Amino acid sequence: MKKPLRELEIQVLPHPAYSPNLAPCDFWLFPILKDRLAGRNFDRIQDLAKSVNSELRTIPEEDYQGVFRKWQIRLKRCKESLGEYFEGL
Repeated sequence: MKKPLRELEIQVLPHPAYSPNLAPCDFWLFPILKDRLAGRNFDRIQDLAKSVNSELRTIPEEDYQGVFRKWQIRLKRCKESLGEYFEGL
């Protein structure tokens, strides 16, 4: 995969393997949406998308900024645990 990217002159950056501890959507955003949309049924994907977009707009900008401060703490904890899964924070 890297060779075709290099041939296209696309820079490949090193990154850690996927970890739900480091994915803000997994440890922060998806639980919020799950709570807010719990118990609601959607007949069409468009209705679900509209509701998700509506809920996303109600989250204050400061909350989005705060999650990235927490992400830095999680990154450190993940490094200290040598990449092992952990909960909480």
